[in-house]
Amino acid sequence: MCGIAGVWDRCQKSSPGALAGVAEAMTKTLRHRGPNEGAIFTDAEVGFALGHRRLSIVDLSPAGAQPMTSSCGRFVISYNGEIYNTVELRAQLEAADVDFAGIATPRSLSRVRRFGA
Repeated sequence: MCGIAGVWDRCQKSSPGALAGVAEAMTKTLRHRGPNEGAIFTDAEVGFALGHRRLSIVDLSPAGAQPMTSSCGRFVISYNGEIYNTVELRAQLEAADVDFAGIATPRSLSRVRRFGA
């Protein structure tokens, strides 16, 4: 099962490198939860960093890597689990002319961007 870690410096006093370092250190402790790969996302402007360790089961491609950023760059997601209604979501998004890649997570981001939830 994947591993997720995050840090939020509400006072925004951490440098981008310090935020990334904290997220990286936390994520390394979760390697046993996601041995396939790991990545971090940081937004120093708001003092936030997110780390993800991936256990690839369904989508083995690089398109399933997390944390994942939406095509517009506004939304970032990292989660542990599977979206069970991907066929229905794909049909809705294709009908709305939304571009996406991978299996489930890009569709979730596209849905949030398109429909608000």
